[in-house]
Amino acid sequence: MRVTLLFHLALAGLSCSAFLAPREAAADPHSDETLSLGVLANASVPLETIPDYVLEFAPLVHLFSGENFWPCDIAEHLEHVTPYLNYTPIGASSRNFNLTNLDQLNEYNNGRFVYLKSDDNVEERPDWLGGEKNIPDETEQSFGNVPGSTHKTQRPLTKGDGGQVHGGRSDAPAVLVVVDKGNGVVDAFWFFFYSYNLGNLVFNIRFGDHIGDWEHTLIRFHHGKPEYVFLSEHYFGQAYTYKAVEKMGKRPLIYSAVGTHAMYATPGGHPYILPLGLLHDQTDRGPLWDPALNTHTYTYNHTSDILRASTLTPSSPIEWFYFNGHWGDKVYPLDDSRQYEFAGEFHYVTGPLGPRFKHLGRKKLCQGRYTDPCVIREWLPSENSLDEIREAEGAGDRQDWNRDERDPPGLGNENETMS
Repeated sequence: MRVTLLFHLALAGLSCSAFLAPREAAADPHSDETLSLGVLANASVPLETIPDYVLEFAPLVHLFSGENFWPCDIAEHLEHVTPYLNYTPIGASSRNFNLTNLDQLNEYNNGRFVYLKSDDNVEERPDWLGGEKNIPDETEQSFGNVPGSTHKTQRPLTKGDGGQVHGGRSDAPAVLVVVDKGNGVVDAFWFFFYSYNLGNLVFNIRFGDHIGDWEHTLIRFHHGKPEYVFLSEHYFGQAYTYKAVEKMGKRPLIYSAVGTHAMYATPGGHPYILPLGLLHDQTDRGPLWDPALNTHTYTYNHTSDILRASTLTPSSPIEWFYFNGHWGDKVYPLDDSRQYEFAGEFHYVTGPLGPRFKHLGRKKLCQGRYTDPCVIREWLPSENSLDEIREAEGAGDRQDWNRDERDPPGLGNENETMS
């Protein structure tokens, strides 16, 4: 969906402050007092308004130069899947479901065990799975080639009186969900969708493939100033101060890993450990994606679980957000010829839940279990650094998590504590 004129004005650096309400002084945005459940309900911005600073500091994403699975349109994704209740088709054609009625699938066991199964054999790599048509536009200021790649790295364009830095536009809309948590604390969640996640190799054997892939970047603001950045990596992620991350102009620069689309703050290799061995994500300065040029924009009250299309894209549908099921197939059984298992890890795993289940109301910056620590880094690791190798959970679907750790905050665990 193309953004409105107001959105382009905001991107150009022109003020939308007429829509903003005054704010009161706040304490540290990481304190329990600031982000108490009572304060969370006391949002200070009009319900459908995206503050202009959210767009001013929107992230830019370097996709991998040799990527085969590019950003995808969630609306088009629904045209190629059929809803299943576990392994049984629900009986309705997938074309009866779209972004305006996907929540109706919650009628089946509350949607928890509904899976959007690919209509095609994924190993035949149908075009819709790869999203090649959604590669961001290359600018006239493109320069240089990444070795072994047909795609150019990109120099950002600078446009508008505000000197806003831009990258390339993708035909696949991103999803922006802004959560005002009161007392000047605003979280801007940028979600990126891919129709396929290509898992990594261990001893030349691939693990962790799945249909549907949601990744996100969170930028936390305090009185309109960016303070922190969180980057999702599989079922975990890393948090940084805004000052620490690389930027183009004012905008954080993010790197998307090849295949898995995990998000990192630097290019290069990123090792992590699964129970079966050492894996590596790889990032580089491939095509530069500017998600702010094409996005569904929303505001969300996590305590009331109410999503609203913002004034920037007022026709953005909201029903899809409330779908409780999975955006891909359920883990293939072992009698499926495409499936194999080793050390508790599978070649094909279950597709993910949607943005509503990404802890949008969290107090601490990091996603994951509420009891997990959240370390906020004030520096960037060097490229290809082995100083810190992350130990990750397996590539399962988190069905072993407590329900209140999977469900939307505010509807689940109300005892979340700060780390």
